[in-house]
Amino acid sequence: MVATTGWDYIIAGGGLAGCALASRLREYQPSARILVVEAGPDVSGDTDILHFSAMNFIGGKYDWGYKTVPQKGYDGRQIDIPSGRALGGGSVINVCGWIRGSREDYDSWAEIVGDQRWSYDGQLPYFKKTERWYANSESHGQDGKFQIESPISMNRIYPLASIVEQSWKEFGVRKLPGLDFNAGTNIGFGEVNENRSQGARQIAPLAYPLNSDNITVMTDTIVGSILVESGDSGNKAIGIRLGDGTEIHAREVIVAAGAYRTPHLLMLSGLGPKETLEKHGIEVKADIPDVGKNFNDHVMVHLNWKLKDPSKGYALGSSNPILAESRFRTGTPLSYLANTQMPRPLLEAAIAEDEGQVDPNHYLLKRQWAMTENMVMYLGIPPVETDGAHISTVLMGLKPTSRGTVTIASSNAADDPVLDPNYLATEVDKAVWRHSLRQIAAFMTGDTTLGRDVVECETPLPGFERLTVEASDEYLDRKVKTHGTSTFHGSGTCAMGKVVDTDLRVKGVQNLRIVDASVFPIAIGAHIQAAVYALAEQAAVIITEGKGV
Repeated sequence: MVATTGWDYIIAGGGLAGCALASRLREYQPSARILVVEAGPDVSGDTDILHFSAMNFIGGKYDWGYKTVPQKGYDGRQIDIPSGRALGGGSVINVCGWIRGSREDYDSWAEIVGDQRWSYDGQLPYFKKTERWYANSESHGQDGKFQIESPISMNRIYPLASIVEQSWKEFGVRKLPGLDFNAGTNIGFGEVNENRSQGARQIAPLAYPLNSDNITVMTDTIVGSILVESGDSGNKAIGIRLGDGTEIHAREVIVAAGAYRTPHLLMLSGLGPKETLEKHGIEVKADIPDVGKNFNDHVMVHLNWKLKDPSKGYALGSSNPILAESRFRTGTPLSYLANTQMPRPLLEAAIAEDEGQVDPNHYLLKRQWAMTENMVMYLGIPPVETDGAHISTVLMGLKPTSRGTVTIASSNAADDPVLDPNYLATEVDKAVWRHSLRQIAAFMTGDTTLGRDVVECETPLPGFERLTVEASDEYLDRKVKTHGTSTFHGSGTCAMGKVVDTDLRVKGVQNLRIVDASVFPIAIGAHIQAAVYALAEQAAVIITEGKGV
């Protein structure tokens, strides 16, 4: 059993952020005693997780296995929400996509919270600290924690890659300088990047070592609540209570349990919306109405496309001997990402329907935004087999305006959080998807090299006709309701400016901070892994500077 007193920091949650934060705090404060408490096991020695089979981990032994409440926007379907249940959190089960987002994402974040440390330029040094980039670039780090790879850097040149590149050019989507999606500009097409090393997954506790005399890690241990002491000077966090009732005290508690379990833990501790706490018989320590609000996630849609001539060997599952080479068994089977915009008149019309008017200073109109991420993958997606006769597209909505909630089911820490992303609740989100589906149909089957020479048509799910550019709004809405899933990018549920200040301190509670994706005040227009690591890097500096070290 670990000591129950004498800790400088207790970090509740050993995921991406928790591991990075603990490792950096030890580096910056060598004498600090740090305890990391993680609900899942230590999987650092499990070699089965290292290579490309990431989608097989969804619902696997290292996944919390959450489901949403029935989603009105998805015709009542409940959606799987994978979340890593292991030391390393999502880094154990994710697809390893490494995509920062745009300068505009972070500049709008800084504007909303009134602190330039969270702008793109403010966070750039921390992005660089995470990276060992595969090429020399002023935009990237060369000696950071993660090897970053691309298909070209790994000589993984797929047979269809040049045709996909040519087709995006023909479609009017610009090629980003250096094909770099991670240099602040993300409207256009560029190479996919992954935090893999020779194709192998890099999990957080190995990239950010925790093997130090000053760091103790408790795995397979649930944190039941945060100990909050109330007095004349207000509320103060003094430690944690484990699921078995054991109390452990520390000078500061840092919650890094992720966008789902962080608000869950706060509410179990009496920190959250008063009405929710009273409903479940939890003593109200601090009425913080925005805990669990602002939940946002990226909607994802997969589509399969039948090839005109499978014998050309463009897709995995074909007899093409090139695709049997070992280099093609590492990394995700695609070459490029293409981020596209929404025509302003369509966007303004959707905003007007949602809000009754169009403010030129509206968040989505003040800056230029990529609204949809488009990927062409060189294999079919279930229910289609990897048969060599299909490729697929994966679309992700980047700037959703729908917002949902995370709350508690009871006062019992063993009960899962209640997740309601509230997908497709706004006309903006619906309009973006209508435009995006028509756009991908034009790209895949229209006047591009792909459309002329490679792709015959969509292979739809039962009950659907093939997707075309002439599809009706009703058809497109039904397609998203039926096909839509989560991209597993939940964030915003303890948003900066609402629940925490810009030093990540929970408002109204001393000695308590949050360091994870729950503090994002906006929907980051990208896969969020890189942003979480940069957040943790900056958090370690902020916390250390606050100690005068």
